[in-house]
Amino acid sequence: MKRKRLLVLLLTGVMTMTLLAGCGGSGEEETTKEDKKTITIWTKDRHDANYIQEKIDAYNESNTDNVFVEYQLYTDNFDQAVDLAVQSGELPDILTLNDQVYNKYANQGQWLDLYEYMDEDMKTYFQDEIYEGINEIDGKLYYIPTCGTTGRLIYNEEIFEKVGIENPPTTMEEMVEDAKLITSKLSGEGIYGYAQHMKSASSALERTIDMQMEREAGIKKGFDFAKGEYDFSGYSELLGLWTELLSEECAFPGCESLDIDPLRTQFANGKIGMYISWTHSEPGVYKDQFPMDSEKWGVAPIPTVSGQENGKQNIKFTSAYLINAKSENAELAFKVYKDIFTTEDFLTGYYEGGYGVSIIPSIVEKATLNEQIADKEWLKMQDIDGVLPLTPQEKNEQAVIVEGEDYYKTFESIYYGSADMESTLADLTERYNAAYKQGIKDGAGEEVKIDNYDPLNP
Repeated sequence: MKRKRLLVLLLTGVMTMTLLAGCGGSGEEETTKEDKKTITIWTKDRHDANYIQEKIDAYNESNTDNVFVEYQLYTDNFDQAVDLAVQSGELPDILTLNDQVYNKYANQGQWLDLYEYMDEDMKTYFQDEIYEGINEIDGKLYYIPTCGTTGRLIYNEEIFEKVGIENPPTTMEEMVEDAKLITSKLSGEGIYGYAQHMKSASSALERTIDMQMEREAGIKKGFDFAKGEYDFSGYSELLGLWTELLSEECAFPGCESLDIDPLRTQFANGKIGMYISWTHSEPGVYKDQFPMDSEKWGVAPIPTVSGQENGKQNIKFTSAYLINAKSENAELAFKVYKDIFTTEDFLTGYYEGGYGVSIIPSIVEKATLNEQIADKEWLKMQDIDGVLPLTPQEKNEQAVIVEGEDYYKTFESIYYGSADMESTLADLTERYNAAYKQGIKDGAGEEVKIDNYDPLNP
């Protein structure tokens, strides 16, 4: 009962995007909806909500399967709500891909094997989107990525021009210098050099520090694939520069409690010089959510310590959906998923509208991009990007149960606290490797070591 009450409380933070046919309308409309089989979809993504809602509305009006799709957008607490829904048996029929949620339950029979319902045409069409060990595990396919995303520096062209910055920074030292320059010259106008949504360390750092270390040293989330072990010692110089970047000399006031949408609002209002975010979301955000002239903002690679390329930067999969294998309507949910989210009309419009960067060759070839993507080359996938292997903890969260704070929160104690760099990183390395080895010993995990691993050719 307590779990169900908590789930209800969490759902009060959900904004239901579906305008139910019949709300405030005729009794006949309400009856029509009630007579249909309801398939519920949960999403955490705001940037594409309007586009998807339009497609769902059209499907609800035209489908001949007597189905009504209810689309729910979570404003926060997505992971926690999914956890509670799994425990209470109240998980929706379909939910958008979330790496943490997916990996947590991938080995527990929670996700539908799509192969069970895909015909040969569908298998052929999406054959390039199958990645063994990632979305295909032990011969079962759990989701189909249709877009990819990675991190980029987002900067305000007008602010840069105003203070005389000709090009976006390529190294962390340059970024710190540029942020200090903007803040020193324009803080009187309420304009600051840099911001990041540090309210959630994990959300902020997976798109920043994680990707910087992938390109700088070929290390993913602290894991060295060549050694087959965790090693956080190489993060020290980068974290030292982040401490400067987040200081009052550089950063927008209140970054430590800032969330991503309030940050985007301030950026759209011309109050922030730079921040780092995903390639898939920002075009849609500044097209629909916080309208901003496309010519006013630019995109560049995330600066690293050295500015050199020693490894690929990870591509995260987006625009993908998980189907609840334990749903009473699993087969119907698959049909809804296929009919709405896998059509060429949907996929082409999604890419053209700037809601995601397509990784499907035929869609990339035929799409006519809008100006926000066409004029910003770094929103597209480039040579610096690649699909990296999964770390032991990504393969199975339960196989690497770390005592104490995770590395995101530990980094926070360095850049926002007074934790000693060397000893803190040494302790972090020890704690992660101890958890990794214990997971292998307990049979929950397996050794991950790639002989002759080349970070530039993962």
